[in-house]
Amino acid sequence: MKSRATLLVLVVSSLLLAACSFPGSVPRTVKIGLSAPFEGRYRDLGYEVLYAVRLAVWQRNEAGGVAGCYLIELVALNDFNEPEEAVRQAREMNADPDILGVLGGWSPAVARAAAPEYSRLGLAFLTPETDFTLPQSVPPLDAEWAAEYQVLSGGAAPGPAAVWAYATANGLLDAIEASLRTEKRPTRAAVQAALAAGSLLQYPDNPFIAKDPA
Repeated sequence: MKSRATLLVLVVSSLLLAACSFPGSVPRTVKIGLSAPFEGRYRDLGYEVLYAVRLAVWQRNEAGGVAGCYLIELVALNDFNEPEEAVRQAREMNADPDILGVLGGWSPAVARAAAPEYSRLGLAFLTPETDFTLPQSVPPLDAEWAAEYQVLSGGAAPGPAAVWAYATANGLLDAIEASLRTEKRPTRAAVQAALAAGSLLQYPDNPFIAKDPA
């Protein structure tokens, strides 16, 4: 029997800059979400994107967090790549006010089902245009980036879904940072506005894909 209570909460932390820390208190945090299949037929896809988003979060925290003031936490929920479950997990994500945006919808059916619910809830939902449940060709990857990914994945090589998830997670983190230009604390509305203004366009070419020297 499937466990509908599967919940992975991964927190990758580092020290905040001194200017944004509070003596005797824990660092301030904001969260991003990942809805993906961690059990069942598409389990490997779920973990492929999980490691990519974890890497993006880890690197951002190592660099001081968002705007040097907030650490990032990753909340990952299992949707089995099933439309009804993806809608249910959208509501779970919404229940945590610190989650500012979610990556998910790894197949068209799941994306179509979940996107209206995220829109209704006012929570940014970033989905790929590619159906990552189908076989995809793998572009030549930057060796250093692939090695960092494999440290987290236990040696598994990154695929196209990992490439998309890493770039998109970074775009979401940039949108959160951009929201601080108008808000004292990042808000969902401000993050959505930053995304609409084109924060993700900072990653038109993935810097971790090996380029042709010619």
